[in-house]
Amino acid sequence: MSMVRIHPSPQQDNEQDIFLRIQSRCRRLDPSWINKYLILARPIYLPMEKYLYEDLAKLEDSHWWHISKRNSVIELIKLIGRKNLRILDIGCGTGGNLKAFSRYGEVWGIDNAAEAINYCKSKGLKNVKLGSSDKTGFDGATFDAVTLLDVLEHVEEAKTLKEIKRILKADGKLIITVPAFSWLWSRWDEVLHHKRRYTSSGLADLLAKSGFDVQKISYMYSFLVLPAYLVRFIKSKVSGKKYSSDFELSSPLLNKIFLTTSRLERFFWMTFGLPLGTSLICVAKK
Repeated sequence: MSMVRIHPSPQQDNEQDIFLRIQSRCRRLDPSWINKYLILARPIYLPMEKYLYEDLAKLEDSHWWHISKRNSVIELIKLIGRKNLRILDIGCGTGGNLKAFSRYGEVWGIDNAAEAINYCKSKGLKNVKLGSSDKTGFDGATFDAVTLLDVLEHVEEAKTLKEIKRILKADGKLIITVPAFSWLWSRWDEVLHHKRRYTSSGLADLLAKSGFDVQKISYMYSFLVLPAYLVRFIKSKVSGKKYSSDFELSSPLLNKIFLTTSRLERFFWMTFGLPLGTSLICVAKK
């Protein structure tokens, strides 16, 4: 099979449009092909669209999905069983997680988007800086825990995991969330500049090959699979060039229902693990 290469261009919007068109067509032919090969056509880790940072800053403390994911990660941080942890949040976004994680020790954040860092600083967060997942700029064996929340699907996996292993202390923990299942791929993934979605076995194998010991892995948001599939399918058919944020669809009532449901679901995935969901959550030891 001949390879498709898109070389970086000063006109980033044109490069993105070209890539997304090729990505969409290739995925219709074989959803697995893009995960294996087309990543080579896109060597740049592109930040989210600027309007999505505004969206995140506005909703991260009130939208059920952000709250639920943050609380799930906090439960895994608690299982480390120590106080005064040194925690790094890679892809810290607009800072909501940094504030919450700071109850458990000293927290640092890096992001590759200036917009994200500016939002963090406007909230009074000081331990933040521009950086990439594969070149964090920290000394080796610095952190007790690294959180990588909906970031791995954007970046070069091997380089990122190698860097995280380097900066983790002995027996340090990596906590990851990623989107699940390639058959759930939609235009929302393209808007977010995702390169791939994951299965439980695929993520576990990747971490094992990178030298991590997977301690817990499960799908979550099982109740969201059918609604997410239907809503994103309909939106992809009726949306114009700009695909609006999926977070805009939540109402106050739905927000409460989904937040309560996700809280109940957390007991089951933490205790037994779930076989289906729109996301994966995992904790692995160095």
